[in-house]
Amino acid sequence: MTIEKIRLSVGSASVLDLGALPQFKNPSTTCYVMTFTEGHCIANCGFCPQARSSRSSIEKLSRVTWPIFFFKDFLTKLKYMPFSKKFKRICIQTLNYPENFDDLIEIITQIRIHTNIPISVAIPPFLKEQLKELKIKGVERVGIALDGATSEVFEKIKGSKIGGPYTWEEHFQKLNEALEIFSPGFVSTHIIIGLEETEKQVIELIEELYNLGIIVSMFAFTPIKGTKFENIPQPAILSFRKLQLGRFLIFNNKRKLKDFTFNTRGQIININISKKDLNMIINDTNAFLTSGCPGCNRPYYTSKPSGPIYNYPRTLTEKEKMEIFELIHTFIN
Repeated sequence: MTIEKIRLSVGSASVLDLGALPQFKNPSTTCYVMTFTEGHCIANCGFCPQARSSRSSIEKLSRVTWPIFFFKDFLTKLKYMPFSKKFKRICIQTLNYPENFDDLIEIITQIRIHTNIPISVAIPPFLKEQLKELKIKGVERVGIALDGATSEVFEKIKGSKIGGPYTWEEHFQKLNEALEIFSPGFVSTHIIIGLEETEKQVIELIEELYNLGIIVSMFAFTPIKGTKFENIPQPAILSFRKLQLGRFLIFNNKRKLKDFTFNTRGQIININISKKDLNMIINDTNAFLTSGCPGCNRPYYTSKPSGPIYNYPRTLTEKEKMEIFELIHTFIN
């Protein structure tokens, strides 16, 4: 075994009881692992603490701390976890550096020796043959993050306009190649909300991805000190709630773009459901929880515990349900 170190989200490490770490009220239901490399990622995404030009701590990804652990210690803890604390999924975040694919393969191989917990990987664009190898080694799901809701936003936040190595076209090509290998419903992407996109552009992209069979996770932009975008504010909670509802309706109720009405600024001003339907969705579904692979909850990944909470990592309280209804019911027929 050549891998010596990995990073774990502090929430996952606390569940594994790796060292003296704070215990969280809403613990991770997925074990979030990150590949380890000295220094920063070679990509240059303007929102990311791991970016090449970032002045942030490399212990950060979004607002979450990712301390370093010995890989062998992690494997031992994972193997002997009591059933009552067992993770529903392991998700490996893969930084961009020359040895990243080889490291990822070894991490997957060693985890598979110790547990049969389903594995997801979040990766930069890999070659098609590499995607096939991930499948062979036991990866169940793969995620390739678009992050931007349009090609123009993409270029500004992680493409050529910010000195990044990525292109919108290549990301879509790799998502389609991943669909061939992992099949629809087992490929995902992320969209970051709050980076100059319109609500209409987000809904259009969500519908396009749904039609392809790609799962969509949405995260609120989070300003992190030391990143290129540290002075951009988080999106309005109202806008995020409308988009969460829109995503749910497209993926679960087969709604389409025509079911949404937009103003000239691309804002949602009406959604074609009844207030009764809205109340049922708020009460009986996970529309406002973290979206993504089964078992993913990412506690406080983009939200402070004091709020506002954009993606809930747990079931909503009655008060929270009422707050969401009051916030968005005026946009419903």
